[in-house]
Amino acid sequence: MTYTEAMKQGNLVLPAAILFHYRDIFQSADDFLVWQFFYFQNTSQKEEMASSEIAESIGKTISDVNRIIARLTNQELLDVKTIEMGGEIEMIFDTSPAFQKLDSLIEPKKEPAKSSSGNAYKDLVMDFEKEFGRYLSPFELQDLEKTVTDDGVDPDLIRQALREAVFNGKINLKYINGILRNWKRDGVTTVRQVEERRLQREEADPAKVTVSDEFLNAMSIWETD
Repeated sequence: MTYTEAMKQGNLVLPAAILFHYRDIFQSADDFLVWQFFYFQNTSQKEEMASSEIAESIGKTISDVNRIIARLTNQELLDVKTIEMGGEIEMIFDTSPAFQKLDSLIEPKKEPAKSSSGNAYKDLVMDFEKEFGRYLSPFELQDLEKTVTDDGVDPDLIRQALREAVFNGKINLKYINGILRNWKRDGVTTVRQVEERRLQREEADPAKVTVSDEFLNAMSIWETD
């Protein structure tokens, strides 16, 4: 339950939180003090809180108190309400707006949701560090981020270039960027196109076809001493 809701239900004692945040809410200690008189009116059976009564209590002039009331109203910390009682108009100052501001100050801040592109970049860095066998240097991180964000290269396409570099035993960003430049020059912009080029290359040169460990293990049963 918020402080505003608690006050409207009539069961709120002035919370310590408003003391520790009063400088964030009120312009001066005098403003806070005058506001408390109206808070007392809101939470008690007192029907009216006259400016003269407040002025006498805090050693200020009536003009001073009226200026403070106007300031609190303009800052939306007091809400002026008029009610008719016995044929007479009475003004009530609602202090709940100050609690609304307090609620906004202490409400837990929600962390912005991480974008999918941010997560994709993070995963890409982890893949690179796994293959490199070390953490990427600040320069390498900056270079990789530029490739993803500024150049707009699909992280999955960069992974394919990483795969090519690992296969060729040349695991460094300079070589990987060279692969990406060649692909761009040849109009290769998707993972599917990379797979098609790889398939064509293997069909043209069967000697370069790679096989899995499972296949090699299965073939070993036919070997003879």
